[in-house]
Amino acid sequence: MQRDFLFELCTEELPPKSLSLFAQTLLNVVEQDLKSKQLDFKHIQSFATPRRLALLVENLADKQKDQEIERKGPAIQAAFDAKGAPTQACLGFAKSCGVTVPELETLETDKGAWLYFKQKQKGQSAVDLLPDIINNALKKLPIPKPMRWGAYDTEFIRPVHHLIMLYGSTIVPCEILGLKSDNKTLGHRFLNKKPLITIRTPKQYVQSLEKAFVMAQAFKRKEKIKREIDKIAKKEGAIPILNDALLDEIASIVEWPCALLAEFPKAYLTVPKEALISSIQEHQKCIPLENIKGKLLPKFITIANLKSNEPRAIIEGNERVMNARLADAAFFFEQDAKILLETQTETLKKVMFQNALGSLFDKTKRIQALASFIAESLDADSADVKRAAFLCKADLMSSMVFEFPELQGIMGEYYAKAQKEKPIVAKAIAEHYLPRFAKDTLPKTLIGQTIALADRLDTLVGILGIGKVPTGDKDPFALRRAALGILRILIEKKLPLDLKLLIEKAISLYDAKTLSNKTVSAQTLEFILDRLKYWSLDQGFSANDFAAVRALNITCPLDFYKRLEAVQRFLKLPSADTLSQANKRVSNILSKQADNMAPTSIDKNLLIEPQEKALENILDKKLPAFADLLNQGKYIQLLKDLSSLQTQVNDFFEHVMVMAEDPKLKANRLALLQKLHGVLCMVADISLL
Repeated sequence: MQRDFLFELCTEELPPKSLSLFAQTLLNVVEQDLKSKQLDFKHIQSFATPRRLALLVENLADKQKDQEIERKGPAIQAAFDAKGAPTQACLGFAKSCGVTVPELETLETDKGAWLYFKQKQKGQSAVDLLPDIINNALKKLPIPKPMRWGAYDTEFIRPVHHLIMLYGSTIVPCEILGLKSDNKTLGHRFLNKKPLITIRTPKQYVQSLEKAFVMAQAFKRKEKIKREIDKIAKKEGAIPILNDALLDEIASIVEWPCALLAEFPKAYLTVPKEALISSIQEHQKCIPLENIKGKLLPKFITIANLKSNEPRAIIEGNERVMNARLADAAFFFEQDAKILLETQTETLKKVMFQNALGSLFDKTKRIQALASFIAESLDADSADVKRAAFLCKADLMSSMVFEFPELQGIMGEYYAKAQKEKPIVAKAIAEHYLPRFAKDTLPKTLIGQTIALADRLDTLVGILGIGKVPTGDKDPFALRRAALGILRILIEKKLPLDLKLLIEKAISLYDAKTLSNKTVSAQTLEFILDRLKYWSLDQGFSANDFAAVRALNITCPLDFYKRLEAVQRFLKLPSADTLSQANKRVSNILSKQADNMAPTSIDKNLLIEPQEKALENILDKKLPAFADLLNQGKYIQLLKDLSSLQTQVNDFFEHVMVMAEDPKLKANRLALLQKLHGVLCMVADISLL
C-alpha cells in the first residue's frame, strides 16, 4: 500500500537567510534516506515559512520490500577441524547470522565448498522507520549555533512548538525534539482566528494553511511579492531595485505577503544613492525605487506580513523607522566628508591586515609601490596611480563603511570627489575592488585595473607566503576569488603582463623575514594558473586545450588565452589530427632517448634519405615565417601554416629509420626531430591534443 506522508515542525521565527538552505537540506537528506532504506515513493517536496519546515512525500510505500539475505562464510576446510568439530571461524559466522552451526547450509562452487546462510527478511514498516529518518535529517541541518530553551535538554536553531507526523490520515507515534507527534499546526500569527488548525491528510496541507493565511510554498510567496511590487512600480512610473537574494530573504520573513508603498523625505537624496539603497535593502528589507534615468526616488516598497484594513498605520510605522535609518546614513556621510582621506589613510596604521603581514597602512604602501611598477609597463600616469593607491583603503575607516561594509570603495570615490581629488583618481578608488565576484564587472580605467591587480597580488603573495593555503571550502582571505580577478583583468582588459615578474616584484616589497614560505613565488604562480584552468574550462576550452598550452610554461595570461583560442581553431583543421599524432610520435621518441642525447646541430652531409632532406629543407624554408608570426602573436595563422609540413612529416616517418645502426645518422635524425618538435610546439604542445 502507498500513502502520502507529511512532516512539519513549527518553530519560533527561523533565520531568513538560512531558510531555503534548511528546506533543501531537509529534502535531500530525507530523500536519500528513503532510497537507502528502500522505501519507494513517487515525489517529495519541501515547504518553508518563517515559522515552519515541512516535507510532503507522495505515494510512500507502507513498508520496505522483503529481502533475501545471503551470506557466504568460511570454506568448509577452515570451518571444521580434523575431527569435524566447528572452528572459531565457523562459530563466529553462525553467531553473526544469529543461528546455530547445524542451521547453516553448504554452498558448492567450482572453487570448493563454503558455509552458507540464507534467510528471508521481512521489510520494516514505514511508520517504524520514519521517526528515525526525520530525526537524522534534523540533526544534519547546517545549524551553526543550536540553542536550548526553557528547562529542555534538546537543541535546535530556534525553540519548537508543534510536530506533525502524518502517514495518510494516521498520526505516526513518536517524539522528536521533545515534541509528541500530532496533526495540528499553527496558522498565521495574527490573521488566523484559531490558535491551531488540524491537518486531516497530507494532501490537504497547502490548502489548509492557505485558509489559515499561510502560503507554505516559498516560490508562490516570491511570485506574489514580485507581482505586487511590479504593480506598484508601474503605477508610480518607477523601476524597483530588487535582486534575487533580497527577494528570497523577504519571502523568508513573511507568510502572507502584502506590498505597500511608502515615502521618505526628499532631503535624504543628497546622500549618495548607494548608501540609501544599502540602508533600505539591507537594514529594512524594503525595495527602493528609481526613475528610468536611474535617479533614486524618495519612495520605497515595504512587504507586510498581512493584509490590513488599516494599511496606513503599517506604512507610517515603516516610514518612521526608515526615516531614522536614513538620518543615520546622512549623519555618517556628513561627518565622514569632513575628514580628509589622507588622514583616514594614516589611521590605517591602527588596523591589522594580518598579524604576520602588518597593518592596512603597510598593505597600502605595498599596493602603491606595486601599482607604480605595473603602471610603468602599461604607460599609466604614475602620479595618478600613486595617489589613488595611497587613498584606496582610506574609506575603510569611515563611519559609513563601518555601518555598510559593502560600500567600501564606493564611498571612497564620493569622499575623494568631495575633497577635489582628480575624477580619475576618485574613480580608481571605487574600481580597485572590482570584480567583487566571479561574474562581476571589471575596472574600466587603466588606473583602476592597475591598483586592482596590485591589491590582489599583494594579498596572494602575503597569505601564501606565510603558509596559509586555502583548503577545501575554507578560503578566509578569498584567495581563489583574488586569483580569478587578476586573470579576468589581464585577459579581458588585454593587459600583456607577465605574472612571474609581477609576483617577484610583490615578494620583494615584503621584508625578507616576513614570508617564511621560500617557495612562495612558484606556489603563487601555480595557484593562479590553477584558477586559469577552471576559468578556461568555463569559457568552453577543453582540458586538453589547456594542457597543450600549459606545457609551454606561458606566464602571461593574455598570451596564454590567445594560444588557447588558436588551439581551438587549429583542431577544426583537416591536418590537425595528423600533425598532433606526428608530434606525439616525435615526443615519445625524444623522451625515450633523453638520457642518451646531447644537444647537437643538424649535419646536412648526414642527410641521406630524400625524405629527411625534404623535411629539413621545408623546416629551414618555413622557420623564418613561423618565427615572424610567433613574434607578432598571430598564433591562429601560425598553426594553420603548420599544415604545410604535413606531407614531409608523413613521408619522413614512412621512409626514414630514425634509430639507425650508425650512431652518427641516429644522432642527426634525432636532432632533426628536435627541430621539428620545436616548430610543432611553437604555439602549444599539440601532441597533447
